[in-house]
Parts: sequence; C-alpha cells; structure tokens
Amino acid sequence: MNTDYNLYKIFLYLFEEKSISKTASKLYVSQPAISYSLKELENQLGYTLFYRNSKGIEPTLEAKELYSYISTAFNIFHDAEEHIKNLNNLNIGCIRIGTPSHIGIFYLSHYVADFRKIYPGIRFEIVCKSTSDMVEMLETRKLDLIVDTLPINSKKDVTKVTLARLPNCFAYNKNIMKDIHIEKVEDLKNYPLILPSATSSIRLKLDEYMESQNTKLVPILESWTTEIMIEMVRKGVGIGYFVQNVIDTQSDKDNFEVITFNQDLPVVDVCCVYIDDFLTTASRKFVEILTKNKVGE
Repeated sequence: MNTDYNLYKIFLYLFEEKSISKTASKLYVSQPAISYSLKELENQLGYTLFYRNSKGIEPTLEAKELYSYISTAFNIFHDAEEHIKNLNNLNIGCIRIGTPSHIGIFYLSHYVADFRKIYPGIRFEIVCKSTSDMVEMLETRKLDLIVDTLPINSKKDVTKVTLARLPNCFAYNKNIMKDIHIEKVEDLKNYPLILPSATSSIRLKLDEYMESQNTKLVPILESWTTEIMIEMVRKGVGIGYFVQNVIDTQSDKDNFEVITFNQDLPVVDVCCVYIDDFLTTASRKFVEILTKNKVGE
C-alpha cells in the first residue's frame, strides 16, 4: 500500500462525520491538518473525494466507491487486532500436540482437562503418529509440541523436558491364556507376542534391551495404537508389552496378569519436546503447566 494508513483513517472519519471540524475534534488534530491530509489523499488518488456545502462536506461518487473498500479493510484490521488480543488473553486459540495414544490416554488427558477448565476458549488437536512423523510436523510448525517417550531426535534446536519415568511390563489375559510359564525374558520367545511398532521409541528401547540379553523377540502382531494391543491381549491373542500405567488404568485390570522378572525391564522417559520460537501464547502456557512438576531433565 503506497498511501499512508492515517490518510485513509482521516478519510473514513470525514465520510462518516460529513464534517472537517467534527473529524478534527474526534482525532484530536487541527482542522488545517485534516484539510491538508484530505488534499494529499486526493492528489495521490487523482480524484476529488468531497464537495463543500452549507452543512459541511458531501462525498463524491468516487468517495462512496472508495469507502466500501476502506471501511471493509479497517474492519478486518479491527478484527485482527481483537483476535490477537484474545489469543494473548487465552480466550481463543488451538494447541496442537503430537503424542502416542497410550501417553495421551493415561498421562496427557488430565492435563488437557485441567487446562480447559481454566481456559475454556482453547481448543486442542491431538495427533497420534510415529515419532519421526511427529518430529517432522513439529519442525514444519504443524505441531506446537510433542509428548512422547525418548529417544526423540530432531535436526532443529528443540527443547526437551523430561516429565516422568515410567516402567514397562509384559501382560496377558490370565482367564484365557492359562498355561503361561515365564521366568526369564528369554522365555517370551515361546509365546505369541503383541508389540508396539518396530520404529516406535518404546519398541526401540525394548529391542535394544533384548539384544543385551542375547534375545530377539518376533511378534505375531505389531501396532501403532495401544488400544488395539490392549484389545488383542484382552481377547487372549497373545502377550502384550505396555507402559505399566496402561494396565493399571483398565477397568478390567484384574483380568490382566503382569509378568515379573528377576531383572528390571526398560523404563521410558516421557518427554515434552518443542521449539521455543514456535510456541504460541496458549501452547507456551500449556507447556508451563505440563512441565511444572517435571521429574529431572
């Protein structure tokens, strides 16, 4: 836009007030300054915009055409300012979070519920994809933050805050799979296994641990979603590998038998990952609440 914003603002007041004196009074400037600005705008546009009469000024046809555009533009400016103010006041907005379904269900859900009680105007978009896909979305500003288990690797300068350390377990439906005799992790090879997808962070840690035990697990079923794994275990399809909290939060948890070993299985570090420069006011506030009771770095 080549024309000064203030010239159009003065034009709007002149059009609506039909008076140079009233416009000058409302804008707290002198009448000569208003007249000079009007003349400047007319020179730039190449049209006469107002005729003087006994009552004040009257807009020309060109001024009426111009007003329809300029008033719309100023309404958009006003709406944009109000929108930004509402964003900053957390009256509106959307927080986009990438997280695996099991972390979203048992860990993240109560934070979202508590946040919505304080800021009911904020919406949430939850995306459940592979860790690598979510990192790509974070890097391209399609996500505000990721809540997932380590490792989470990015080419960009990201902030990682450990939120909790959670134990994992193997579990099965004891009412259906009754002949289970497992003492060592190597014994798992003798039973049908339901495991997280091979490229998920929780599975990568498990495979690394099993390799240290000179054991390789070959599942009969792999899944990205914990809900599918739980349902398969519930139906007796096989032994599943879960974050312990997933089993603890099932309404029929008494039907699940958690296998215990002499050695501890890998724990997972639930981590909040974000790019500080990309955070909106709403997502920054959510991160602040989420990480307030963090456990270590």
